Amino acid sequence: MMRDQLVRLRAISVAVILLAATLGASSHEAKEEVLPNFHQVNEQFYRGAQPLKGGIEKLRALKIKTVINLRSEDEQTSAEEAEARAAGLNYFSVPLPGLKRPKDEQVEKVLAIINDSSNWPVFVHCHHGEDRTGTIIAVYRISHDGWTSEQAKKEAKKYGMSRFQFGMKDYIGDYYKRWMQHQTQQPAKAVSFLMTGQLIPET
Repeated sequence: MMRDQLVRLRAISVAVILLAATLGASSHEAKEEVLPNFHQVNEQFYRGAQPLKGGIEKLRALKIKTVINLRSEDEQTSAEEAEARAAGLNYFSVPLPGLKRPKDEQVEKVLAIINDSSNWPVFVHCHHGEDRTGTIIAVYRISHDGWTSEQAKKEAKKYGMSRFQFGMKDYIGDYYKRWMQHQTQQPAKAVSFLMTGQLIPET
């Protein structure tokens, strides 16, 4: 009798585990279907490719508040903007070049949007969620998380950045060098101000 009960309990446990795994897989597949290459960077930041039909609704269901589009404007992105605004989401279009390094002002504009807590959570995307998106995530990792350029480029490669994106990879490396220079200048500026009342001028 006791043995039969144990067998039933084990069977029920296995069934519950299989059901949970199936539901989890179905949910993941549904998300991938409408939000290709979708990944969470941290609690307030997500990345991915161009949302497909139903993608904006999925973002809203995930409580995402802001969409940043890195693609050039076309009919698809115009429709996306209209759908996002109709769903109550903030929408920013900051087109980045697809085959060369971005400009500093473009990158700084995107980072300012991402770092503004009133926009959280934020979803950033380009066409495939690999190159332009990967570049933005890389500079965010450097400036926000203290990563090295190699760590940032390794993650970019993991999520699909092409090995032929030399301009974007060079930009990530250059950004890291400038960021480190900026960081090392800050203590010197603070000491100068305390000693003389004057800041060291920008170089």
